[in-house]
Amino acid sequence: MIITVNGFFKKTLIHLKLFTLFFMICSSAYFIYNIYNIEKLQNMYITTLNNVYSVARRFGSFYNNTSTVALNKGTYIFNGVSVIVNTPTNAKILSTGINQLRSNINQLTNNNIWTVAVFETASDYSHFDPLRPAYLKGYDKIAINTIVKNEDLMDTYRSFYGCNIKLTDIYKEPGTNKIIRTIYYPIYNNKKLDSLLAIDINNSAFKNTLAKFNSNKITIISMDNNNIYHTSELLPCSTVDPINLGINFYTLLKATFLPSLLLMFLYHSLTQLIANKNFILRYDQMTHFYRRDYYESKLINQKNFNLLIIDIDHFKNVNDTYGHEVGDDVIRAVTKRINNCIRKKDIAIRWGGEEFILSFPDMNKEQLTIKAKNICDSISRCPILDINITISIGGTSTTNMHFNDAYKVADQALYHSKNNGRNQATIV
Repeated sequence: MIITVNGFFKKTLIHLKLFTLFFMICSSAYFIYNIYNIEKLQNMYITTLNNVYSVARRFGSFYNNTSTVALNKGTYIFNGVSVIVNTPTNAKILSTGINQLRSNINQLTNNNIWTVAVFETASDYSHFDPLRPAYLKGYDKIAINTIVKNEDLMDTYRSFYGCNIKLTDIYKEPGTNKIIRTIYYPIYNNKKLDSLLAIDINNSAFKNTLAKFNSNKITIISMDNNNIYHTSELLPCSTVDPINLGINFYTLLKATFLPSLLLMFLYHSLTQLIANKNFILRYDQMTHFYRRDYYESKLINQKNFNLLIIDIDHFKNVNDTYGHEVGDDVIRAVTKRINNCIRKKDIAIRWGGEEFILSFPDMNKEQLTIKAKNICDSISRCPILDINITISIGGTSTTNMHFNDAYKVADQALYHSKNNGRNQATIV
């Protein structure tokens, strides 16, 4: 019982060490993989936003090349875009451009555009897609100019390389409590601010991109603050609210636990499979002695021998009288008793059906004789399956001799034992 419990704890400890090793390898590899992909995700955010900016800037060309129509005070709808006219004026009908703008940016942001609006500097009219109450308050000349000034978009036409567009901080829209970020693009003509394009993007667009990226890349990148690894980078044309990306420790543990466990079982199963195949190649399945075809080549390369050849006496009579199944059980019992008489370093080979060879390192002739007698006695001492079983042994202790010659000497000694009455050993 103690041996069984000790064996259980020993196996459990081995499995625990193996799991720990695979867990460390998986966690480290997955951690590095996620760090590598964080940079790719940051580049994706930057590329997407720059593409959005490009689409917004192209709207300026559409705006400048659109003719005007006379409209009275009121609210109009053109191609789904609402136009609010405060005073009779000549208004640009921008619905075609706004629809194209929304379509292009929705493709880039997975349909996360909240609102597109165009505010005229004169505040005579404005475009809304869609028209929402939150946009119906506070858009006049002062408000537009204040936005341009606060967002540092004054005279952006002077800057060739700088940002003539702005991404705001994260804020909650009054009235809807929607968390958004706004892209502002001022349209100048002849150094004069004509209008301001405003594109509201759901802040969830960034989280949605992250979720899709994690799903496609099988990563666990997080925007949480409690990360063991953390990076922060401002998006193009913004000065606040950088994108924070990192790797959460507990998420990493959860993600690598099951793969580590699976790898441990696969490794254990594979090593067991290899060990079983090696066992089958090396050992006889009935006796667990070495197979002749495996070990004979090793004996041929030896020069010094302490060799015993063992044969079960009258084994044919056992098979004929009791059947081959009983005969097999007799062989198993005989080899088990033989195995109890030899050391771990001694070599036991099933040479034929009921014939076995034992090779002993570090023995002289006297020791070999004693060993052979002990083996004989262990077999004959008690019946096997209520059958009196004996063995005959022939052996030799020699140096500087080829195996074939040593085998012939031991085989002649075996025949001497058989012819002399069996159940005995002859060593020469």
